[in-house]
Amino acid sequence: MEEIRPISLEDIQDVVNITAMAYPGSNLLSPENGKRFEARVRETLENDQTASFHGLFRDGRLIGVMKWYDFSMNVRGSMMLTGGIGSVAVDLLHKKEKAAKAMLQGFLATYRERGISLVSLYPFRVDFYRKMGFGAGTKVHQYQILPASLPFTAKDKVVYLGQGDREQILACYQRIVRQTHGMIKKTEHELKAFLEQPEQIAVGCKRDGRITGYLVFQFRRSHEQNRLQNDIVVKEFLYEDREAMAQLLSFLHSQADQVHRIELTTADDDFHLLLADPGNGTNRLLPSVYHESHVSGVGLMYRVIDVPGFFHQLSEQRFGRESCLLRLNIRDSFLPENEGSWLVDFREGRPHLVENGQADVELTMDISDFSSLAMGAVSLRKLHMYGLAEVDEEKAVPVLDRLFAATEKPRSTTPF
Repeated sequence: MEEIRPISLEDIQDVVNITAMAYPGSNLLSPENGKRFEARVRETLENDQTASFHGLFRDGRLIGVMKWYDFSMNVRGSMMLTGGIGSVAVDLLHKKEKAAKAMLQGFLATYRERGISLVSLYPFRVDFYRKMGFGAGTKVHQYQILPASLPFTAKDKVVYLGQGDREQILACYQRIVRQTHGMIKKTEHELKAFLEQPEQIAVGCKRDGRITGYLVFQFRRSHEQNRLQNDIVVKEFLYEDREAMAQLLSFLHSQADQVHRIELTTADDDFHLLLADPGNGTNRLLPSVYHESHVSGVGLMYRVIDVPGFFHQLSEQRFGRESCLLRLNIRDSFLPENEGSWLVDFREGRPHLVENGQADVELTMDISDFSSLAMGAVSLRKLHMYGLAEVDEEKAVPVLDRLFAATEKPRSTTPF
């Protein structure tokens, strides 16, 4: 007998053991780290209203665990309840027994039954989750910046932030969420976590008594034999407007006398234009003469788990400004109840599902690629060029490209 059910307090030690061996790099097998993780699991079970642990039980024995999240996410301008999954771990004795597949199917089915149409995760392997229907989101770029390469204008509004600024920081973050596609509302629990880490320093731009942007960072020694040579590692860098960004970048610029480089990770494709020297210190040239400026990574993945529900929830939002009747055919072998064909009537970009009509164009694709397209992480034109989307009328590709294009690719700073 196999079932998925919430983890109880009696299961905590099994959760710690399974997670510790599934993720040996986390060093949870040490007694001290194991106890800290046990306390975090207990805190989630007892006090967290937005996250929960669930387990896969086989014949009454826990063989796999996962953590589920309820997120409020900005999706193309609408705040939607979405799902997240993380900390997926399988007992070493039960690897290759399709335990992870059963857990993911249980997660998807449960959230679909709740009326949620979109979920996301950070993959331990991109190909593994792509086979389960998840599509790649926006890439991030990690820069190693010489402080003096950043622009300097003024930093007179930059102040230290601490526990007393919690409400203001949260208010600033939530305002940014409301104007940024893909951003997830921050919870009090998440805010508490980074403010209570003593090694992390927070500064903010405060204007007229209001925080309009903030920077969270920590120092890291950059030379083993020189304790005076350090880097800054930026953990969070958010701003509402041009002045807040300029003030915080000026603050970083001003650290040039004691800081070797600044490690900053961003989803901004154009960030290199801000830098006097975008080089990352490797001095590596790419053919013919292109200076290596950053490394990039694929991470957060999205999955639409209820195609008609997704369009229904976004019926008041514009997908571009095109008008057309689209026949959408979606393949979804991992979640067969989500596979099908639908008529979507776009009226000046707003989608409405209809029962009958002669489609202007027909689009056929896998759910993983549709999920990336629906989130604006990739263009229809590119998917068509790559052979990942089939359009019955090629002349309609530019129309569909404009229809699904997002003003900006989705951006998220929420780890889970």
